[in-house]
Amino acid sequence: MEFWHNRWFSNQTGWHKSDVNELLVKHWPQINAPNHCNVLVPLCGKSLDMVWLAEQGHTISGLELVQQAAKEFYSDNQLQYTTQDYETHVLYNGGPFTIYNGNMLEIESGQIQADAWYDRAAMIAIDPSMRRRYVDQIRHQTKPGAVGLLITFAYPQDEMQGPPFALHDENVMELYSDGFTVECLERIELEDEKGRGLSSLTSSVFKITRVK
Repeated sequence: MEFWHNRWFSNQTGWHKSDVNELLVKHWPQINAPNHCNVLVPLCGKSLDMVWLAEQGHTISGLELVQQAAKEFYSDNQLQYTTQDYETHVLYNGGPFTIYNGNMLEIESGQIQADAWYDRAAMIAIDPSMRRRYVDQIRHQTKPGAVGLLITFAYPQDEMQGPPFALHDENVMELYSDGFTVECLERIELEDEKGRGLSSLTSSVFKITRVK
């Protein structure tokens, strides 16, 4: 986790986009999230995707490791906020947004209970050894029947040192095999990203439903 603190501190945040993710806009209606529901956004950073989700009428529960990212989200969007200490985390509240600043894997089970979740870059940001704990935390912080939109990034792992770490379709199917249903909505060849020196690079979009 120190890696991400260092990247924010040195302003090396190339993953942060200045516009809303096109795949979110395209596929969010397909997962049939309840109207005006609470959406969990793991490793949210200061993503404008949260603003877009709020514009659809949702409230947002973001999980963010780096304090600077949480503060910049509110300042960049000219939002007033309050802070509150909660066990091992600090809660930032302002408008329809609540950001839990701290290790997302240590939040008490059942603290959030979201109706839906959105993962654009969380599972590919954490070490693969932590992914099962991540899926458990998704289960613990959502309600039965909750729906998620997952956007992946996959390449031959031996061709680049992560993060981002490769997350292949079969990894997603296996990790969410217990208590979830998984549907692939789209798979894209990322030709414009091959400047990284990778032999192949893909992104897949999944609808994931928690069934128990």
